[in-house]
Amino acid sequence: MNNCFNHPGKKAFSICHGCGKEFCESCLDEGIEYYYCKNAECQKIFRIELPLIEGPENIICPNCDFELDLSDNEKIKGKTHCPECKSVIDFTVNPPKILERENYTEILSSLNQGDIALIKSILEDGNIDYFTLGENFLGVRPLLEPMKILVNDNQLSEVKELLKDFDLKIFGISNRQY
Repeated sequence: MNNCFNHPGKKAFSICHGCGKEFCESCLDEGIEYYYCKNAECQKIFRIELPLIEGPENIICPNCDFELDLSDNEKIKGKTHCPECKSVIDFTVNPPKILERENYTEILSSLNQGDIALIKSILEDGNIDYFTLGENFLGVRPLLEPMKILVNDNQLSEVKELLKDFDLKIFGISNRQY
């Protein structure tokens, strides 16, 4: 195997079934039989093959028995977090299991929904494993409880590189010192 198409310093894990290029494990999504990269055309093929999109609309948290409604993005990622007990849940296995929260680090706590949306978009484009806490409360109590973004510890250096030029705003005012 050669090096990853996106990360020349990493060894390739497998070949994308859609485009035929070699990628590392973090750049690939696993389908039923094949792997797919993050390219839009390859993701279309992946979504056709992926059983999770047709999977459960909700799951029960194995830690606190709270019923969780799953978004399409959560179905694709195969994991979600419980707003009640703050556990990260992998529901690609049956029964769903709790992932260790210690493997995730908070990188942002913000009230600014614009910044949050941009950072989530950057993380998704960079194939970063992340989850959010308190996102739904911003609409209910927008000035009381900030949303938090947590990322997988194994990808912290990638996150720092992706967000190094991001100019975080607080209520529309830059906090960067010029």
